[in-house]
Amino acid sequence: LARQLSKGRRGSLRRCTGLSRTFPPAILRPIKATMAPALSEQQTSAPLTPWSSVVCSIYSALAAILIPLSLHYGGIAPRWGLPDPEETWHARSAMLLCMSAMMTEMLLLMSSSGDVMQMGWSGASELRSHRLGDSMLTLSSYSLKVSCGIFLWWSTGGIVHQDSMAYGGPRPVYTVRFLQWSLCVPLLIALGNRPFLETYSFREKLTRCAPALVASFLYVWAAWVMEVSESWGVRWFMMFFSFLGSFLVCADQFVLCYHHRHDVLAKLKTGLVLYSVMTFAFYGLFFLLGRFGVISSLVEQLFYTYGDATLKVLQGPMLAMVRNRQDVDTVRRLWLASTSASLDLQNMINGAKAPVFALDLEGRITQWNANLHALTGFSYDDVRGKLLTELVVSASKETLELTLRKTLARARGETTEEIARTGDAGSNSALIEISIVCATAEDAKPGSTVRQLAMAFVPKSTPEGEVAGIMAIGQDLSEVATLKLVQDQKTALLAMLSHEIRSPLHGMMGLTTALLDTEAGKGMNRQLGMIRGCAARLLDLVTNVMDLAQHEKRKQAGCPIPRPSAPVNIGDIADEVVLMLNAAVDKVNKPLVRPSVRLVNEITGMKLPLIPGDPYKCTQMIYNLVTNACKFTITGSVTISAKYVVEEHKVEVMVIDTGKGISDEGQKRIFQPFTQEQNGDARSFQGIGLGLAVCAEVAELHDGVIRVESELGVGSTFIVSLFADGSLGWCEPIAPEPPAASVEAAASAAEPPAAAAPPAGTCSSCTFADVGSAVS
Repeated sequence: LARQLSKGRRGSLRRCTGLSRTFPPAILRPIKATMAPALSEQQTSAPLTPWSSVVCSIYSALAAILIPLSLHYGGIAPRWGLPDPEETWHARSAMLLCMSAMMTEMLLLMSSSGDVMQMGWSGASELRSHRLGDSMLTLSSYSLKVSCGIFLWWSTGGIVHQDSMAYGGPRPVYTVRFLQWSLCVPLLIALGNRPFLETYSFREKLTRCAPALVASFLYVWAAWVMEVSESWGVRWFMMFFSFLGSFLVCADQFVLCYHHRHDVLAKLKTGLVLYSVMTFAFYGLFFLLGRFGVISSLVEQLFYTYGDATLKVLQGPMLAMVRNRQDVDTVRRLWLASTSASLDLQNMINGAKAPVFALDLEGRITQWNANLHALTGFSYDDVRGKLLTELVVSASKETLELTLRKTLARARGETTEEIARTGDAGSNSALIEISIVCATAEDAKPGSTVRQLAMAFVPKSTPEGEVAGIMAIGQDLSEVATLKLVQDQKTALLAMLSHEIRSPLHGMMGLTTALLDTEAGKGMNRQLGMIRGCAARLLDLVTNVMDLAQHEKRKQAGCPIPRPSAPVNIGDIADEVVLMLNAAVDKVNKPLVRPSVRLVNEITGMKLPLIPGDPYKCTQMIYNLVTNACKFTITGSVTISAKYVVEEHKVEVMVIDTGKGISDEGQKRIFQPFTQEQNGDARSFQGIGLGLAVCAEVAELHDGVIRVESELGVGSTFIVSLFADGSLGWCEPIAPEPPAASVEAAASAAEPPAAAAPPAGTCSSCTFADVGSAVS
């Protein structure tokens, strides 16, 4: 269709429109998307109200006015007094013919409906609806003809007027025959229009056909008025007016055929319309011959009687022939489309860059694509008819067999013990990992004898909807499995090295501290302090690496990490961190907190709820945040503050500095391991970027959140939100810390301060080795 459309064959447009009711949506949707502009053009080329419909509407309006006026001014001829027994007998014979045709139509309808239902595809209901609509219109026409024959037979003509002004003498005018014509002619026109308008909605069909249907109804009664009128002027005018209406209705039918000349079976549909027009022309011819006395009254009435039972009845079988040709063409196109879709699916499976195979109900391989051939070395001929369990390693067989049974059971709507136990009865697919043994042939992929595959299993159905087997599609995980093994080995190596390095570092720090307390070490206080500071920093780095390695190992294993629940006094931690940092030194034995920076603890004196958590981890987090702020603050202040959000049951701890600030891009990545802000002289500070990553891990461990608000040149604020509902009690306010000046004076009056140890696991460059003893 797309190729025909690109070549300008507009007939393909209507073919696509006809298929919209029969093609599966998955097949038709891309075709419709491609052809949507052309379909829009085709719809505009067949207007719902062409000029012929407008003229028919004007004619109907005039007829609705002129017919009553003609009856009023022309009068009505008297009744026909002598019934014709021959007409009654012929009416009975025609009635029997119509009844036979009606029975035949009903049998054809039942047979075709049964055939359509046997198809069992999505368009069957649409075909059945089309045939039912056509048959209902045809049966309605037959019913009117039979009713007319019964009435003429039973009532000996019924209401019969005389045509006293006809040439050759008066003639009978059977009113019931005009009543039957006024209803049957619109039905026949509708039957002729339906094949052209099958893709239109009911409202569109009514809009297109209504003017012609109403005009045909009215021109029949205009002919009746002409026959019964007693005025020559009215008689001649109404004869002209009646034939004008017949001509306009026929013209509208030809316009419809012209607008749809590119439809499927357009010539056959046009032939049906031509047959209707020729039938109306024959009726008009005999009507005129009777009015001018060329044929006798009996011949005229016999033509009407048997014409209704033969000529008009033949239109039903002709319509059935058109509809049958359309159905055959639709089924043929559907078969071609399904065949094309099947071939496309096979090509897609064979060319897919993913492993795809199919199994029958016994688990034997019925399909094996080229990607699996490349991965395993087995071709389709090698594995055809084999059980899949013969190709997988023993460790995967039990899981594979269970998955196959569950997939087939779900497809059949059954509930097995495995499904009931696992609770996945609502799923139609299963995803598992299997290990397939590779071939040893030359075309096998080198480097491995087993391929690790993640496969999703879904049921496969027959055209009748029965379960035929299982389709599987997945992904090769062999390289991922190798990378996972390397990652596990790296994590284990880091944990082992971290553990082995900690003991020598503790020994170095202990020996350095002991030397500082001896007479021999008093002359080397500065050098020994620097050694102890370097050892503390190295211990801090090792502890961070070990913590991250353990966290990554637990995450990969999927082990749930229990949330700590010990009571944590955030005020005590903040007070001790400030106290330690005021005496801490950096790698060159200089104070970590610069003289131009003021370290402020605003938590002192606050009444806050105890936080359920790990005191050591919380100390590690606060210490890292404050140390990080001190390193990057040249002048100003570093403030520790907190507040209790009652509505959310959270304690928010804030570390506010007036340092350089962090860029917007840096704020997105500073909580990632081994990441530091790169602005200015950031690299002049020691550290490898693990401190904030550890803080984020600690916050996550406590079901908390850590975030940063910063502006370059202004400073940064780190906010940690931790759950606390007061169920563990409240912190007792402690006395305010002494002014910073007194601390500095005391420090200057004493000996050079022995470098304190930072909390294990921090990222700072200070010399505190273990905050546990300080907290205790």
